[in-house]
Amino acid sequence: MTAVSVGVRENGVTAMHDATECGVWGGLYEVAQASGLGVRIEKEKIIMEEGVPEICRFFGIDPYASISEGTLILACKATKAAEIVKKLSAKGIKASVVGELTPREKGMVLVEKGQETQLVHPIVDPFWRAFYDALEKYKA
Repeated sequence: MTAVSVGVRENGVTAMHDATECGVWGGLYEVAQASGLGVRIEKEKIIMEEGVPEICRFFGIDPYASISEGTLILACKATKAAEIVKKLSAKGIKASVVGELTPREKGMVLVEKGQETQLVHPIVDPFWRAFYDALEKYKA
């Protein structure tokens, strides 16, 4: 409700999607695909909670492709992005602008340390295999 208080459709928020199954990569890919668009994402601008990289490294999973419950991917008019981030931040909700939706023919692009690669949907969330492997390994 905080984000949409800025406006919707032509005046603000155009789409929202949770990043649960297949994480941020899956959610970003799905928003672009559902919109009939491409996407250009800057990995370094994605906010990650403290401890997540270490936990994911311990279990050998990609934190960007893994379940990201509580993460909302939001698309909005570019002219409203800063205002939406400001309103979310004022409510204690961490937010950042991580990229843009582009014409479909530009494809799904991920920029990491200045290098462009293709953003690929993870298809299968690695969290579940890691969860069940750990469950078996650490059974009492």
